[in-house]
Amino acid sequence: MGFSAVGVQLLFFIAIIGISAGVIAVFSDYVDQATGAMGDKQASITSQLRTDVKISNIDNSSGHLYIYVKNIGDESLKTDCIELYVDNAWVTLGAAVMVDPTDESAKDTWLAEETVKLKPSAAPLSTASTHSAKIVTCNGVSDSEDF
Repeated sequence: MGFSAVGVQLLFFIAIIGISAGVIAVFSDYVDQATGAMGDKQASITSQLRTDVKISNIDNSSGHLYIYVKNIGDESLKTDCIELYVDNAWVTLGAAVMVDPTDESAKDTWLAEETVKLKPSAAPLSTASTHSAKIVTCNGVSDSEDF
């Protein structure tokens, strides 16, 4: 076996080592990304399981619509990503209209076991017909009520 055969085998060996190292690096990166994605999904599901809301009262008698909602879950919620639907239509709802029912102060964070008063910018609704209201939290947990 001459030097050229040993040289070729050495080049093949180095090439195989290089390709193997590349495959291992790609696979390692894939495993790291999959682990991170599973952690994010787990956090999202945990948050969703710890979240629950209940519409406790709807007042439409004074010409304005007021909806009282209680956070009956364990998770504190941000008030800037709560969505409200009245008669299956999205209603504008900002943090300034989600208030504490006792002192009418605006809420930024909705704590567990706390009730908030929603003051949506909806047109006055007829009291002669049945309407529906649905609240949806940031992570998709919802409650609905007919009034």
